[in-house]
Amino acid sequence: MSSTFDDRSLAAIPADAAPPLVKIAALLATGYAVHWSLSPPNPPPAPKTCVDNRTLFERAIRHVTFCTKMMTWAFVLADALVTLHLAFPSPLTSLFAAALLPAGTGAFPDALASSLSTSSLSSTATTTSTPMVGALLTPSWLLLLGSVVVSCGAVLRLACFRALGSLFTFEITISPDHTLVTAGPYSHVRHPSYTGVYALLLGSTAVMLAPGAWLREAWLVPSACAAVRGLAGMVEDLGLERREDVGAGEGSCLGRPGAVGAILAWAFVIFWTTKVTYALKSTNKRVQTEDRELHRVFGSQWEEWADRVRWRLVPWVY
Repeated sequence: MSSTFDDRSLAAIPADAAPPLVKIAALLATGYAVHWSLSPPNPPPAPKTCVDNRTLFERAIRHVTFCTKMMTWAFVLADALVTLHLAFPSPLTSLFAAALLPAGTGAFPDALASSLSTSSLSSTATTTSTPMVGALLTPSWLLLLGSVVVSCGAVLRLACFRALGSLFTFEITISPDHTLVTAGPYSHVRHPSYTGVYALLLGSTAVMLAPGAWLREAWLVPSACAAVRGLAGMVEDLGLERREDVGAGEGSCLGRPGAVGAILAWAFVIFWTTKVTYALKSTNKRVQTEDRELHRVFGSQWEEWADRVRWRLVPWVY
């Protein structure tokens, strides 16, 4: 590799490398926390001990958590690779960035662009030439807050794993040797593991969609703006009476390079938000089911605990 490339690579490194490194650390912490806290601590229980396996969510609970982990790793690793490339560009990171970023984003330095055979890379682009690149290099407060919330949720889930030990399963079960655990996090709220689930899902959603996040800055916002501009241009050119033809002309966002990536990004986000909404709704139903079953099995012991620990998920709130 030539010394010219080395000099230009060094010149491309931002003077303040802390923000992108903080962002990468927050992204990786998010992925690890979600993976760690949504991995079952115990093997699946016998089907006959499961209290409620009639709903799709209960039957597919382990598949749902696995999907959440894989989707989280997908977007945090993609964001981390893009951020790493923009902050410290190299031929290796350029290979990933070329697939993860739309063409013409100013994300490929001269020497790197010329070393790749991708025709869409601009030979005059620099890593600091667009507002999008600047946003991707700087973690927003919402992204950092989301990562902290995810980490707190993971720590809370781990505390629940330890408190329940072999009794903790992802399925709702009542085993013959079941005991009512009221110590540790269960002395503050009755369902702290679900509090952790809420923190994990809402926090990771914030990390995914916060200002400065890869999906938002590289695909969602640009494609939405392009679609609005294209629609406005066609309405102006063709007249309101021909709005049924919107999307057929050159101004359509779907007719531009990068449309496939934009469609995939929007599909990813729509699927994620639908899954999160469904999971949170099902989790809230689980809270009621567990309270009912524990009350049935433990009777006055549960009532005494419920009188002492009034809150289900969040102290003084719910």
